Amino acid sequence: MAVSTKPKKARAELAFHRIFFIAIWLFSTIYAAARGGAPERIVTAAQLLAGVLTGVVVAYMHPVSDYYSSVEMGVLLTDLSLFLVITLVALGSTRFWPILQASMMGCDLFGHLAKPLGPDILPEAYYVTVAFWGYPMVVLVAVGTWRHQARLRRYGVDYAWVWQLPRRYRNGWSVDELARPLPQN
Repeated sequence: MAVSTKPKKARAELAFHRIFFIAIWLFSTIYAAARGGAPERIVTAAQLLAGVLTGVVVAYMHPVSDYYSSVEMGVLLTDLSLFLVITLVALGSTRFWPILQASMMGCDLFGHLAKPLGPDILPEAYYVTVAFWGYPMVVLVAVGTWRHQARLRRYGVDYAWVWQLPRRYRNGWSVDELARPLPQN
């Protein structure tokens, strides 16, 4: 009787996939917590909480053989909560990346919608559809943190929220015009 090596290989690939994601996630989290502004820190904390909750929900909801065979309601609710947090940050932040991240999170939520619309979708395909968006979202927070640091170096200040912007900037002045003294009449 021949023994298949496919399950061991699948487990090894899955382990590498998780280790790789956790490595970039930890790097991004530590970098944003140490060097990011308020939007980066809020979104990173929300992602960290959502990641932990997703792990707990998936581990304790049902047996391993049933993972992603139907809509994962716990994961869906966690993703929906993260989407709401990111959207609120995007609405008040002066950064562009939260808008992009909210759209990625929306694509993730549409991945959850695919399972009830197509119940014959393989659990692996459903999992990949939902899990894929975690990679660019984590990288996007790191890029947003890097851009925040670049603006701090260039301008000396980087306003995190719309209500913190100077009135002249909100009236149409560019950042470079704000750096020069006002014209005297």
